[in-house]
Amino acid sequence: MLKIDATYGHSTALGRLNRTFDAGRVYGLKGPNGAGKSTLLQTLSGEIAPLEGTVTIDGTGPGSAEAAGSVIAVADPVFLPDLTVGEHFTLLSRRSGVDFAEVHELWAIDDAIRNSAVSDLSSGQRQRVYLAAQLYQPAKTLLIDEPERHLDHTWTTFLAEELRHLAAEGRCVVLASHSPAIFDACDEVVEIS
Repeated sequence: MLKIDATYGHSTALGRLNRTFDAGRVYGLKGPNGAGKSTLLQTLSGEIAPLEGTVTIDGTGPGSAEAAGSVIAVADPVFLPDLTVGEHFTLLSRRSGVDFAEVHELWAIDDAIRNSAVSDLSSGQRQRVYLAAQLYQPAKTLLIDEPERHLDHTWTTFLAEELRHLAAEGRCVVLASHSPAIFDACDEVVEIS
């Protein structure tokens, strides 16, 4: 369970939120650009501290040793420039113990993509690779910033289905989005203004 009772922002308050995000559900953060959706996700993950108040994951702070590995923050894709897609997945598999073979099939990451440098991929392919690499890590909570970016309608619809699947496995999914298809997959949409 992810709980926040805090004022969030960088140097000035962007908002205050007091709520609980439960496992097995998908929550969407909706609001205009600059409203603080990404900052709220960063606060929930422990990347930035709340201006006042608390954030807890199963009763402990998000930066605590107890919470380590229980949250995956999925934001802007980051890849090592000298590795192929396949080499990235090999490193992730060693670290996490996840077998990505089924994930590759789900996200149409074929041999041509696995043997390519990330820099050689289209923006849509790069986003699919990044989502495939991050969404299936062994974490109870997924915090995702605009996962639909660079995806066409077909892949956005697939992503929405996968988010529901991940929640059905008992994960808590909190995401910021602008996509109606993604919001349709949410159990609850929280307006951020």
